[in-house]
Amino acid sequence: MDTGPGVAAEVRRLFRHWELKLGAVVLSVALWVFVMTSEKAEMVLTAPVEFDEIPAGLVVTGEAPESVDVQLHGLRAVLARLGRDEVRARVSLAGVRPGEVVVHLVPDQIAAPSGVTVLRVSPSRLLVTLEPGRAAAVRPGADKRP
Repeated sequence: MDTGPGVAAEVRRLFRHWELKLGAVVLSVALWVFVMTSEKAEMVLTAPVEFDEIPAGLVVTGEAPESVDVQLHGLRAVLARLGRDEVRARVSLAGVRPGEVVVHLVPDQIAAPSGVTVLRVSPSRLLVTLEPGRAAAVRPGADKRP
């Protein structure tokens, strides 16, 4: 079966200006990668609560919250790689006195990787009970035992 000169001419025309065609494909792929990796997203992650600067002679007792929900905003690729250990709520108890204390949580108290913005913390208020005792006797979130 003879294909004739028409097929050869079509192949030559297909490969004419191949550099420009290859450049267009490379540019298209690069643009697609840029759009996919720069896409912003939001997600909610559960973050552990860490109590810092507990006054000497006081311990956190009762039903201290162990975690809070944190709404995060950032690049979709960065958020997809976040682990539970990378986002933490750090609560300073400096200057508090024994008894029940209401602690207000704001996004600035959330430790998150760079490029990730904390939008909201839920709950935004924590009820913490502090009593005199040894620091090793009761850990945050543990039930008080007689």
